[in-house]
Amino acid sequence: MKKFMLAAISAAIVISSPVAAKNNNELIKPKIVGGEQAESDAWPWMSALVYTGEALTTSLSVGGVNYESEPFTNGPSGDASGELMDCGIGDQSCSDAQNKICLIERGEINFSVKAENCESGGGVGVVIYNNVEGTINGTLGDDFSGTIPVVSITQEDGLHLKENSLGEIADISISSEASTVQNSTCGASFLGGKWVLTAAHCVDGASSQFLKVNVGEYDLSNGAENAVSITQIYMHPDYDDVNLDNDVALIELVEEVDAPAVSLASDETTDVAAADANTVTVIGWGGRTGYAPGAGPTGNFPDILHQVDLQLMTNQQCKEILANSLFGGSGDPESTGISEMMICAAVAGGGKSSCQGDSGGPLVLNTNEGWQQVGVVSWGYGCAAEGFPGVFARIGEFDDWLTGIYQGIAITQRLDFHVVATEQTQSTSIRVSNNSEVDASVSYEIDEENGFSLVDGECSSINAGESCQLTVNFSNSDIGSFDAKLEIETDNSDVETSESKLMAQTIAGSSDIETVLGADENVNWYSGGEQAWVSHANGGIESGTITHLQDSIAMAVVTGEGELSFEWAVSSEENTEDPSSPYDALFIYINGEEAGFISGEVEYEAQSITLTGEENRITWVYNKDPAATEGDDKGYLRNVSFTPTEVPVTPTPTPTPTPVEPNKSSSGGGSFGWLLALSTLILFRRK
Repeated sequence: MKKFMLAAISAAIVISSPVAAKNNNELIKPKIVGGEQAESDAWPWMSALVYTGEALTTSLSVGGVNYESEPFTNGPSGDASGELMDCGIGDQSCSDAQNKICLIERGEINFSVKAENCESGGGVGVVIYNNVEGTINGTLGDDFSGTIPVVSITQEDGLHLKENSLGEIADISISSEASTVQNSTCGASFLGGKWVLTAAHCVDGASSQFLKVNVGEYDLSNGAENAVSITQIYMHPDYDDVNLDNDVALIELVEEVDAPAVSLASDETTDVAAADANTVTVIGWGGRTGYAPGAGPTGNFPDILHQVDLQLMTNQQCKEILANSLFGGSGDPESTGISEMMICAAVAGGGKSSCQGDSGGPLVLNTNEGWQQVGVVSWGYGCAAEGFPGVFARIGEFDDWLTGIYQGIAITQRLDFHVVATEQTQSTSIRVSNNSEVDASVSYEIDEENGFSLVDGECSSINAGESCQLTVNFSNSDIGSFDAKLEIETDNSDVETSESKLMAQTIAGSSDIETVLGADENVNWYSGGEQAWVSHANGGIESGTITHLQDSIAMAVVTGEGELSFEWAVSSEENTEDPSSPYDALFIYINGEEAGFISGEVEYEAQSITLTGEENRITWVYNKDPAATEGDDKGYLRNVSFTPTEVPVTPTPTPTPTPVEPNKSSSGGGSFGWLLALSTLILFRRK
């Protein structure tokens, strides 16, 4: 599902970014731990999923050690070098700072004042470290008059410098002009042509409009200009975002890339290698700090590509090891979440693994035919912890699916109509592409209609290398969740095909919500999910009482263009380690596209959305993950109102009376024309 960004929604909402998918359980997305730096030319097909943008580049080194740093907006560019000294929180002029670099903790006063107090004491540069986890995205303000470079670093790095590096030489550099930079979210592998393989959870919710792929990447600190845009993302239709089963996806680039391609291992090769406990290598840019399950998060993410060697194991071995670690030997190995679409790898004693940041990257095996990819980095409990193998999508199991996409008739793999009112019909189109080398006649069939239907005659013939749009409709008078498979057949048995998973959920009208929030002729209310929304004592409504992996849904179907305003709040379990991937949260969707969410303890916030088009579905969904409950475990909504856009009325111009020309017998006709025009004007004015 693509993310939908709305400028009208304020920054108070955590806007759904195209980076990482929501992960509804304690499975942790992976990284390289205990490995080593890779050779620059060892893995030419290694790729990075990145977001690119224009930014000032900075560098910071202290005592010859490099540290990650960020610039402040409205800060001066330049270079500075000097001894590092501690200036506390920078709330007063930093004495004895002559020709030195000031190390200042965030807190209490503005960044600009901290920088000015350093410069007034003779300092030549400033390093501000955070007072909480994470980076600083700050500004020095439009009226900042300082002249020395100012950078920010994390709390961890700042405390380390304060304790170990005062008095050492620090070097700061801030570029004078913005350059293209990239931020990597996941790894991937290049299959040749315009095709890239990665994990489905890496692109679940990502937008092809923003996400790019850097094929053959090695050093993330440069080469951002080489990133290639994406035409289409194909997630496996049976991908399970809770258990991370079928965790694979194909990315189609806008153009072919001239680079070596990785070879994919067969299922037979994988089985033999697992039985023999062969050594395999996993590659990525993930963090390098391991931790036990539940004890994260990690850190220390490198720019340079890293690798680590592990040993393959059979699925039965993996299940037994996990059962012993999770259940103390008394649990059922079949309850560990390992499916036939997965494969595991680890080392005895732990200490080496993939983890956060390495997701989507390759697990490769050196065979008689060279390096072959056997897995895609998927999930694990903790990072590199003893008794908890890393889990990978087993590539050999997906051969038919892969071939059907990049060498056959490919169709959008998952089509989710999201939430639809029982009496409504929704229509959308999906892309069908002929990636084979021959023209094909195509027919379509829905295995269980469940309210899904197609427009006859569309996309019945597709030339090689071309695409078309197929219209899919959904309407169902019953309440519930519905799914079906859209299957493709061709007139050429040599051409592989793919299929699409169709999904929708219907909910019924709610007079109760209209009673609480007030009736509006332009707004119709619906509610459903496992439990409907109900009235709240504050005059608004609250989500129904639900348990793990359930939803409570409220939806407003708004007719016409205009401004929809509302206040929302939530009291829920919060993911403090990774706020972008919430545990329990209140989400908002615009026409089925996720637009944002709030999670944790959030008091009522006012929001406003500008709606265009004839009709819009605004859906609020309180969703719970598989475990734990905190707070009131509720989402709240109140003061919902819709202000239609006033349609400007263009006044009818006052007709100019036809003048009566003298000495013409038609003068009476002129007078009649004038009266007719006047009558028209009067009628208009009476309206």
